Amino acid sequence: MKKILLISVLLLSACSSEEEVTKKTVATETQTDTNQVEKEDMTQEEANEQLKKEATQADFVEINVDNPKGKTVFIEGEVSLLTEGVFDEFVLTTEEGPNEHGMYGIQLANTTDAVYSEGDKVKIYGVVNGKDENGMPQIYATILEK
Repeated sequence: MKKILLISVLLLSACSSEEEVTKKTVATETQTDTNQVEKEDMTQEEANEQLKKEATQADFVEINVDNPKGKTVFIEGEVSLLTEGVFDEFVLTTEEGPNEHGMYGIQLANTTDAVYSEGDKVKIYGVVNGKDENGMPQIYATILEK
């Protein structure tokens, strides 16, 4: 009898956990959908201002090790290598400490008309987009300021 009671309790608690997880998932999806609709209704200028508010200064070690894909960041550095691709692309070299440097691959969205060249000091705002085939952190940037 005790075994039946124990099995019943375990089954009931498992069912309630599934319901709780389902409710949390639905709530998260609804919140994400709401946020997506709000972002779609923004002008590009409003979206840029929101990006600047949300962005935190990039930490090369964190991005290189943890790869926080989707994290909103800003980075200040020097355009060190222009590359050709579908997007405007370049390598941004930063000074992370007294003798430490970071290198990020930057894909610049076509929402900006920024003009830049090698050697320019720039500040970009964007989203961590993983790593390239060589392991270099990639940032998809929508704002470039000189």
